[in-house]
Amino acid sequence: METIYDILKAEHDQVAELFQQALSDGSKVSFVKIRIKTDPHMMGEEKFFYPLLEKKEELRDLVSEAYKEHNEAKALISEMEDMDERDENWTAKLSELKQSIDHHVQEEESKVFERARNALSQKEAEEIAQQYIEFKRSYMNRVETGEPLA
Repeated sequence: METIYDILKAEHDQVAELFQQALSDGSKVSFVKIRIKTDPHMMGEEKFFYPLLEKKEELRDLVSEAYKEHNEAKALISEMEDMDERDENWTAKLSELKQSIDHHVQEEESKVFERARNALSQKEAEEIAQQYIEFKRSYMNRVETGEPLA
């Protein structure tokens, strides 16, 4: 059965591909695709994965850092929402966002996942995966139907 690590890693890879496209074409459309992928990803991690990890003392510092990195990415995404792709700072902001997310992904995959695998059972990792998948399914249904996301 799929674990939360499998799902998050696959999504990290998808976002990396979306960044390649966005940096190649510089379009707002490509940026929006990144946002559509990262918004529920970060929300799901913060709702299901990180709270469980915070219960483990040896993971608290890493999780705290992960929240900070999410907040940095969210701030950049919010800033870019109001920008036009023809803005002279657009490409620089997109690169800054990519660097921020790349750093977060590297830290998460090399440190958080490794320590979490030692702290959580296989069953717990699979259960979190199911909760995360259900959350994302519900989130995307709300996006498609125009329901509020909060």
